[in-house]
Amino acid sequence: MRFKLLIGLLLCLACTRFAAAQNVCQVEAGRADQAIREQYQHSIDYFLKLAAAARIKGIDPRRFPQVSPTGQLEVIDLVQIAQDLSARRDQAIQAIYVGFQECQQGVAPYQAIVNRAIFFLTGGMSQVVPGKALHIDASNLLAGTPFGGPNALVPQAREQIFSMLGIQGPVADVIRNPLAIGPGGPFRAPWSPILMPGLPPVALPSIPPIRVSPPPLPRVPPPPRIEIGKVGGHRVCLPWC
Repeated sequence: MRFKLLIGLLLCLACTRFAAAQNVCQVEAGRADQAIREQYQHSIDYFLKLAAAARIKGIDPRRFPQVSPTGQLEVIDLVQIAQDLSARRDQAIQAIYVGFQECQQGVAPYQAIVNRAIFFLTGGMSQVVPGKALHIDASNLLAGTPFGGPNALVPQAREQIFSMLGIQGPVADVIRNPLAIGPGGPFRAPWSPILMPGLPPVALPSIPPIRVSPPPLPRVPPPPRIEIGKVGGHRVCLPWC
């Protein structure tokens, strides 16, 4: 009898430890997934705002002029940056999910999930954001447009920006519609055009024609970084850290 009780106790402890390990995998994957989605959404919307503001002011957002620290005129594609960030966000979501599966199966520790999140929130993000985009005078560019502020865009404003910039089809769907996690893994749910109820559309001014050769904007210090949280002890900032 005592032997059976001892075996039962050991099995119970093993099950408890297994359940605890499973819970840690789920918690860490949930935190990482949320941090990825929030950080990338803010950063994507940040560059969409800059692109829309440039368009309103008559500057081609796909050939945005920027003076480098050495005084040379460089061209930045603000729309492409938003598109590249969206693709990298989906890669991050998939990587976190794979890490979650490996953690549950005991193939890798939960720290691997944290490490992947840190990579995609730091080096992984900087790889798709050109260094020349770090010196854009965001406050000056957004002045006089309805896109100021650090918060993510509401669906109405985002859809209006897509229309303004001519972003449509699969490209628009990837930007607006990140991967979801289902029983079979990450997938992109069908996009619903229904806008968030109770929020009026953002009033946009009339759009002047794009100038062929826009003058360069003066170089000023980049906007201050706003810390929105931490993952594994590393800061997560808007628009980036």
